[in-house]
Amino acid sequence: MLDSTLLLWILLILGLGKLLGMIAERFGFPSIIGELLVGIVLGPMALGIITPAGDNIVNWENLAVLANLGVMFMMFIMGLSINMETVMKNNARSATAITLIGASLVFLGAAAATLIIDLAMGQELYFSIAQACIVGVALTSTSTVIGFRYLSEIGDRFSNVFKTLVAVEVTDGIFSIVLLAVFLSVLGAFTGMVNGGNVDIGQFLPVIGWKAFTLLMLVIGFMIFVIKFGGRVANWLLGVSRKTGEDQSIITLSLIILFAVAALSDWLELTAVIGAFLAGAILAGSPFSETVIAPKIKAVGYGLFIPIFFAFTGLQMDFGAILGGAALQLPAGIGIPYYLILFVLLLAAVIAFKYMGAIMGCTYAGGFKLKDARKIGCSAICVGEDTLVIAQIGAMVMFTAGMPLITPAIFSVLGLLIIVTSVLTPLLLKWAFSVNETPLMATQRSGGARSKRRSI
Repeated sequence: MLDSTLLLWILLILGLGKLLGMIAERFGFPSIIGELLVGIVLGPMALGIITPAGDNIVNWENLAVLANLGVMFMMFIMGLSINMETVMKNNARSATAITLIGASLVFLGAAAATLIIDLAMGQELYFSIAQACIVGVALTSTSTVIGFRYLSEIGDRFSNVFKTLVAVEVTDGIFSIVLLAVFLSVLGAFTGMVNGGNVDIGQFLPVIGWKAFTLLMLVIGFMIFVIKFGGRVANWLLGVSRKTGEDQSIITLSLIILFAVAALSDWLELTAVIGAFLAGAILAGSPFSETVIAPKIKAVGYGLFIPIFFAFTGLQMDFGAILGGAALQLPAGIGIPYYLILFVLLLAAVIAFKYMGAIMGCTYAGGFKLKDARKIGCSAICVGEDTLVIAQIGAMVMFTAGMPLITPAIFSVLGLLIIVTSVLTPLLLKWAFSVNETPLMATQRSGGARSKRRSI
């Protein structure tokens, strides 16, 4: 039930979020920074206006429902932006190489850093492994919004760099979604086999390996089936609804497809958010996608639900937790908080491995100068909003009774990473545009022939 307190919260979130979002964009940062700051300012960390304390618990839960709908709309809009045939036509090789190399390195580096810190703090082994994996999955996501904006401002929208970044946005999203789906399903088998901290490794590894393989096949098969055959059904239904002459019927049908595929995905244990992503991908090739569906869905999503999601994320952050808790004790009585060390390690992993992935991917694909590869690498280091979506999912997953996989401290570390990388990205892009051009040697094809330069 709506009451005046919840309505006031929504009013403050939308009003202050719009203001701070505009200020953030004015300084060249994505509006998400302003929307996150709304939650931090209004939440327990600062003013304490929006908290789950006392009688506000019901309003907090209702706000959480609206935030979860924001997650669904974000994934749906992401799927709508993925038109494989047009976006990936000439950029599939380079974008796939950049994603597979960079995201894989980030996953391994972030998971290793998290596992080391967790074990150093004395956390239970299997919980630490699961937490390390989901942190690694979350950080495979990339936001190229700042790169897009920077290139647009200097009139560079038709360059190889810009087109490759568009494709990388697509491949990174698909990679992180598939990885998340496999992880969540394997986690079910993982937790089911952990009994009192004792696991039969001889039985554990084959079961988990087979579970991961079958889930990967299921995810890929589900994607192919839904996008290929579901798209035809969706286009037919949208064509029928279009005959009414009302855009509202198309939007209603689009939302029906969204929740139907999300429910089916959840029933298959692939999570509802993955279904929301696939529902968007179904409609991406529709003749009404760019003209009717995307604009109106974005208006609803970015006008209401998505700002609430980002603000709710900010409400849950506690930067004090990063500086508190267990610390690494050094000589002279100096202690360095473990979560602060984790933040530094994760920041280094994201910057180094995303940049290296871009350089190595461009080298493998061929057709890029080193300067262009640097631009792509600097754009790719910005941690995306998808990271918060995955973190929110992790916060709702209970590894053991009452123990969420993503704790408030880890949640705050990931949120701080988004803010810091958003600040660093434009500075690194300016550096990338200032250095001299250098040819980037292409890899050799089979038989020793040099790869041909291709227009992208």
